[in-house]
Formats: sequence, C-alpha cells, structure tokens
Amino acid sequence: MKCCNKEYPDPNIINGTAYFVCSECGEVREIQDYKIYSKQDRIDQFEKEYGVKLPSDYVNFANNKDSWVVKLSAANTESTKYYFGEGYYQIIRFYSLDPNEAGSVFDSAYLIETWDLPKELVLIDGDGHTWLALDYRDSKKIPRVIVIESDEGNSLVVADNFKEFISTLLPYDSVYDVNGAIIYNGKST
Repeated sequence: MKCCNKEYPDPNIINGTAYFVCSECGEVREIQDYKIYSKQDRIDQFEKEYGVKLPSDYVNFANNKDSWVVKLSAANTESTKYYFGEGYYQIIRFYSLDPNEAGSVFDSAYLIETWDLPKELVLIDGDGHTWLALDYRDSKKIPRVIVIESDEGNSLVVADNFKEFISTLLPYDSVYDVNGAIIYNGKST
C-alpha cells in the first residue's frame, strides 16, 4: 500500500486490526481482520481458493518492481491490433501474492468479473482494458501466458508456460527511449 508515493511502513496490529500510518502526511489506514501470511501460506491459500497451481517461477517473480516489456506475436483481430498492434506489452509490476495488498493475484476473481474476462485466468498485470494473465483454460497445472483485451475478450499467446515467458522479458529501457519511442535493437522507429 502506498500513500504520498511511498510504501506504508509495517502496521501496528491491535486485536486483529492493522493500522498503517503514513510517515509523510500522517494519514491512518485501518484494515480489520488483518493477517500476516508466510509466503507458503499465501501460495497455499491462493491455490486452494482458485483451484489452480501457480508456476513456481511466478512465485519468485511476484511483486517484481522492475519495468519489463515482452514482444508479442502479430495481432490478428481489430481489437488486438488496436491494443497490441505496436508489438510489445509493457509490464508495470507483477502482481503480488499478498491477499492484504491491492495489486495482488487475489484480486483476479473480482477484476475478471468487473471486466468480463474468462474465469480461468489469473491476472498478473493490467490496467482494465489490457491484461497479462496466466491462462488455465487448457491446463490447471501449466498455464499459458497471454495478453487479453477486455472489449471483445480477444487474446494473444505470449508463451506456452511461465518459464518460457521469463526468458522473453526485455528491460523497458532496451525497448523504449525516454520519449517512449521504440528503440529495440538500438534502432529508433
């Protein structure tokens, strides 16, 4: 959680209620029934709640704060051309495994319902109109990685599994310059 563009310090927990106090402005955020989970508790809870197995490599990447870009296959519908026609998808931050945190894989069910996306997805990055997701429609154990747009629900396969996906990640500044122009392979376009 953030306030004043800074992460809240660890909360004070009193009778199961967490009190987060911003060191910058003094704002207090209160969360009732706050629990502290170990990493394995979070994974177990998620897998039980969603009925899928998270890729072990995702567990290590969750909440990675680096900006990444992944090259996409050619868009093949009007909606995918509109959203992904540039040929790249920028990852702002991989969603965390913390059920107490906004921007968590635990938000997937709510976001899927809100944006009318397939229920067999686990969202790992996105902004409403475009999402990066683990796609469990074909397998409950080894999901594909896709990008999907929420207008028509069209998607592009990014990788057949998360390990393959990781190998395709590019640092943001190797693809875009400071003005947002594509410079991949050192060439401006």
